[in-house]
Amino acid sequence: MSALQADLKGMPEVEGLLEEGQALQGRLGQLGETLCRLAEDLKQGHPPPAEVLAQLTEASASFEDWLGRARRVLGVGVEPILPQVLEALKAHRQQLKEVFLRQKALQVLEQVSSLVYRGAEEFMPLSAVQFDALGLMRQLKESTTLGEGARALAEGRHPYNLLLQLVANKELSDEEWVEAYQRVGQELGQELAVAAARGRLSLPD
Repeated sequence: MSALQADLKGMPEVEGLLEEGQALQGRLGQLGETLCRLAEDLKQGHPPPAEVLAQLTEASASFEDWLGRARRVLGVGVEPILPQVLEALKAHRQQLKEVFLRQKALQVLEQVSSLVYRGAEEFMPLSAVQFDALGLMRQLKESTTLGEGARALAEGRHPYNLLLQLVANKELSDEEWVEAYQRVGQELGQELAVAAARGRLSLPD
């Protein structure tokens, strides 16, 4: 398993830690309110009820356990302050999402660059698209941020996604097929749309 795949598989754990941390934050907040209400008794030397102390002990142990797991996932030391740890987890989750989107966009570009034309001569409309796809791949690998084009590729909204659907997706409804054909023709050229629709383009086996 690659480091990238391992990172993506860690997304459910991050989501679980965020949900658990937010619930813990709520519990600690309620306990804090309870202690505030008992403040006068504390001033007079009366300890809080045993039930409240037990809840505090349990919440403290839960926080320590949660903090340890959060630090392991983040791979860095963070201050034992719950809101700060939650923010660090949210930032980590966003990084994982960016990695996932980048991978999906690269997969689309790799498929486009591997398309084969079933003809005796070079098909220039396809060559032009593949040259552009290779350029986008280089940009994606070198860039630290995702642009709108990369997000469109990852989310299936880019003309390249529609081109691949015309080539390989035999389950499109009539309406989906017409929409894909028209958009590919408008944005990538009618010659390419016709070639895809007539089965002259294919993905390697």
